Amino acid sequence: MENQLNRVIKDGLNRESILPFIEMESEWKAEKIRRIREEVEVLSLQYNFPTKNDVANIARLLLQIEEKIDRLEEHMHETDYQAGQSEVQRSKAKKNMVKIVLEDMMQRQAIVSKLPGIDAKVVRPKDGERGE
Repeated sequence: MENQLNRVIKDGLNRESILPFIEMESEWKAEKIRRIREEVEVLSLQYNFPTKNDVANIARLLLQIEEKIDRLEEHMHETDYQAGQSEVQRSKAKKNMVKIVLEDMMQRQAIVSKLPGIDAKVVRPKDGERGE
């Protein structure tokens, strides 16, 4: 019985003469759905409840915010990395200065002045040399 009914339905739907009726029915239902959506939009404004479109818009905004946060985090990491690199360079320069001073001290030649803003190496004359 079920197979016979399925065959009758398939034969009825396969006829081209039924297509205009199906097309009219689908257009009528699509128009009905559009009107219902418009009414829901109006009611949502009056009664202050979110619609499907509101939720979709919020989801898009959240994605944009997450992307902006990701870009800011990347920028912060790059800035931290660059600051770290410059700190490493300053540290290397200080280590080089200390190394030079220590080498000079071992030869008993160096006195380093620590005046504000000025780091200078004053060379002590070796025994028997004249200081200038």
